[in-house]
Amino acid sequence: MKFILKNSNSRIHKQDAWKKSAYAFVPYQTNFGELCGFADDVVDAGQGFGMHPHQNMEISTIVIAGEQAHRDDTGSEGIVNQNSVQTMSAGTGIMHSEYNASQKIAFHSFQIWVYPKKLDVKPRHEQFRYEPEMKLNKVLLALSPDRRNGSALINQDAFFSVSMLEEGNELNYKMNLENNGVYIHCAT
Repeated sequence: MKFILKNSNSRIHKQDAWKKSAYAFVPYQTNFGELCGFADDVVDAGQGFGMHPHQNMEISTIVIAGEQAHRDDTGSEGIVNQNSVQTMSAGTGIMHSEYNASQKIAFHSFQIWVYPKKLDVKPRHEQFRYEPEMKLNKVLLALSPDRRNGSALINQDAFFSVSMLEEGNELNYKMNLENNGVYIHCAT
């Protein structure tokens, strides 16, 4: 299994007028297997990206604090909050926007890009919603290539899980596919 330790000070930091990002992996420039982008983003109140295109990429969002408003040309729109993980298959092409849903507080998320297993699939968007206690001192599967355990679908042999580990507790992680690597990102 491939192992890389990336301390927070080794991330690539970028600040715009309304967004601070720390990249563990920069899209299309660095990768960990099929994981080709991982941004730890803080977006100012009321700010975000207007409609913009993506193609042949799996893009997922894990919310740490606040809420993100999502809208795309497949007709999907909604709010992604701390108790959900959003995934989008850009496939043959999708236009979408994402904004901080609050006009008062910042929004903190992980935005994750994964190369797709199959190219040119029909674009789709969905969320995996959960109750906070479902991830407390447990590994909760949120995305998988086969909707395992009720998770949302990702077009890749990849598995995304979330967890909230209380001090003094420990977890064991069971591999979903033997030849996959494991990337663990600590939010706090």
